[in-house]
Amino acid sequence: MEQRTIGTDVNQVEILSLSKIHGQRKVTDLLRVNLDAYFQSRSMGNPSTFGPVLLAGPPGTGKTLTAKAIHAELANLSLIETNGEMLSDAQELISILLSATADTTVFIDECQGMNARCQHILLTALSEKVLYVPQRGSTRSQRVIPLENFTLILATTHEYCLHDALRNRVRIYCRFERYALEDLIEIIRQRALALRWEVESEEVLVEIARRSKKTPRIALNRNLQMCWNVCSSQGRSVITMHDLHQAFSLLDICPFGLDELERDYLTILRENGPTPLNVIASKLALPSQTIRTVLEPYLLMEGLITKEKKSHRVITAKAEEHLKRLDEEA
Repeated sequence: MEQRTIGTDVNQVEILSLSKIHGQRKVTDLLRVNLDAYFQSRSMGNPSTFGPVLLAGPPGTGKTLTAKAIHAELANLSLIETNGEMLSDAQELISILLSATADTTVFIDECQGMNARCQHILLTALSEKVLYVPQRGSTRSQRVIPLENFTLILATTHEYCLHDALRNRVRIYCRFERYALEDLIEIIRQRALALRWEVESEEVLVEIARRSKKTPRIALNRNLQMCWNVCSSQGRSVITMHDLHQAFSLLDICPFGLDELERDYLTILRENGPTPLNVIASKLALPSQTIRTVLEPYLLMEGLITKEKKSHRVITAKAEEHLKRLDEEA
């Protein structure tokens, strides 16, 4: 009898094909056409390079997963993965580019973190397929080093922080969006099946998805994983609604997917009326920039807050009703 190995971590599963990616149909269709064209060109004996590719969109929407699926589809032998924030030293980028071969995928996540020097080096590498390296002991003469036709994939949450010339050099531009509830449910179902985690009912999948802020990373890494941890801690292998409620109670996540800090933000607006950002920051003991970039985007997107002309934040009737419901349940 075949032994069924049950996974313990949502990240144990690798997605090795674009066909396994749910919820980004425009992205996968665009990539599939370009992959098919690339392989068709190669089959006819024509020299061809795939990309470069730019994956742009909110955090946690599957850019890294898609980059690795592209690498797998290309069947490249080597994946060099780095982060734009780590490439502050141009020599490190030069070393990566020199080591890349025609069977290499170079993936730079959060590429907007690269400084101007690194972006210029990368632009030259893409446009001219060479590197200009200063000769030792000379500030004027440069050595020209040809580069191989490696595959370059860039991912960013802020593509307009990239230099226009570099951004416009990219051939395949993929924009990721937030996910619909139905797509999130399928993503959670797919991962649970791959790990052999059983669920009591469809309602469990729906609730995990509903509290995920339309983001797969939250749905899987936080919500599904915590539900499984609660379930397995009791020696069971089927996630029940009781496990789900206990998991979200421990995480302190409400049915809207909001944590305690986000609910405190809304409570401040409910109690004080239209409130400027600096006052909210003071009451929450957080920098204004953190509130603006971390807390507010989702609240604005879901219509829980609005902004007045003087940049005062205002709670909406939808958020008022949600807080009222939470108060009644408490």
